[in-house]
Amino acid sequence: MVICINISIPNFHTNMKTCSRCGETKELSCFSKRSSRPSGVQSKCKDCEREVRRQYWKPHEKIRRELNISDDLFEDLMKVTHCQTCGNHITGKKCIDHCHITKEVRGILCHNCNTALGLIKDNKQTLQNMLNYL
Repeated sequence: MVICINISIPNFHTNMKTCSRCGETKELSCFSKRSSRPSGVQSKCKDCEREVRRQYWKPHEKIRRELNISDDLFEDLMKVTHCQTCGNHITGKKCIDHCHITKEVRGILCHNCNTALGLIKDNKQTLQNMLNYL
């Protein structure tokens, strides 16, 4: 004896899927591919995935964890508008400068100054040699 059950699966064999986060039904092209899923795509739409990533990866979050920077200290650091070495107004990304040995936060630098210090590995003698050279 064979029993056939007619089960209605929403959006099965269609080009539409409902996002598990926002609840909107969208075309499959609005979802990232995921071969391990029955539908072949992620459960969240690309917009929701982007929002989840944006919320998770807050600016400076990695360095904040590494240096154990409190919310209050972080807010104070982000109020700095000028690089603490060259004095220029920081228009792009603010870099949290710190000692790589003691993990002590030194201040906020522009990208160029932070890169310069990194390239000389925070070596004061190298910096002095560069000053003498100029």
